[in-house]
Amino acid sequence: MKQRIRKIDRILKVQQHLQREAELRLANLEREATGLKTAQENLIQTMNDHETLHGLFVDVAAKRLQVLASQASAVEKAKLVQKSVTLDRAMQAKRVEKMLSGLKDQERRETEKKDLASVLENVSRGESASFP
Repeated sequence: MKQRIRKIDRILKVQQHLQREAELRLANLEREATGLKTAQENLIQTMNDHETLHGLFVDVAAKRLQVLASQASAVEKAKLVQKSVTLDRAMQAKRVEKMLSGLKDQERRETEKKDLASVLENVSRGESASFP
């Protein structure tokens, strides 16, 4: 039983590590999405500033804005996928945690039964009934 608990505990640690890794990837994607949105806003603001461009770089800025929009779209799709992965990892870790808790409870009950049986045996033999 102890060996099984150690194995499940090791699995729980791996699942928690995978969960943290998935959360980190999601945070990186969110950071990237925020950066792309800021870049788009800055570019739009620059395009709206007529004194700066004088119409010379409108085509280049428009193409760059399209590229930023397509990158933002790709990042949003990746974020959706990563949110699903993160939730899945969290659920797996929670399931393993419940399994480990159940095994520990089972081991505790078995130990209590053995201790009770030992005490009852000592009482029936007439020995002192001190608890282990």
